[in-house]
Amino acid sequence: MFRYQTITLLFLASLALSGCGPMYYSDEVDDDDLVEVSYDAVEDLIKNLRQPLPRGSLVVINSLVNTDDLGQTLSFGRIISEQISSALHRSGYQIMGMELPTEIFVKNDSGILHLSDTTKADLNKVGASALIIGVFAPGKENAYISLRAVDIETGHFISTSDLSVAMGPDVKNMLKAKKIEKVEKEADKAVEAEPAKADSDESKSEFEPLE
Repeated sequence: MFRYQTITLLFLASLALSGCGPMYYSDEVDDDDLVEVSYDAVEDLIKNLRQPLPRGSLVVINSLVNTDDLGQTLSFGRIISEQISSALHRSGYQIMGMELPTEIFVKNDSGILHLSDTTKADLNKVGASALIIGVFAPGKENAYISLRAVDIETGHFISTSDLSVAMGPDVKNMLKAKKIEKVEKEADKAVEAEPAKADSDESKSEFEPLE
């Protein structure tokens, strides 16, 4: 009897200790397969085309940009764009990457957005039939992506696709601004500021009396 009570007490004590002890759970989520996500997105774009885009047509891909900073693409935006390029190429399209201005669309006098004349001229020069653009937005648990296929002649969207990926460790890392990107951005600002500084120096030399 005593032995039975001892075993029972030890069992209850172990339950109490296990219940009171700290429980550790990892809040890290796994990454989605970005290649699979990109290929699925292209399949969705092609399936939902509102007008014909024959295989063999030249499609220009612009790097995806951050919704909070349209001049920022990051590793995430670049790799998704590259995977979309590969998927479209495998689907039979000619692919070209172009560095386009941040403001691809501009407003006319009526407030309607359309492809800027410069962008349209550049795309027509290479014989492009469509332009793929997109944005991404980092969230707390997911990163959200919106893709648009644009007809060059009309500037209208001819297909769209929206998707999301889990904020796993790889995605989080690719959404961080790397040091090289910060340096490049600062260099661009310095180049833009240089002409203004030169103009200022010239005006100063013109109006300051010579000693």
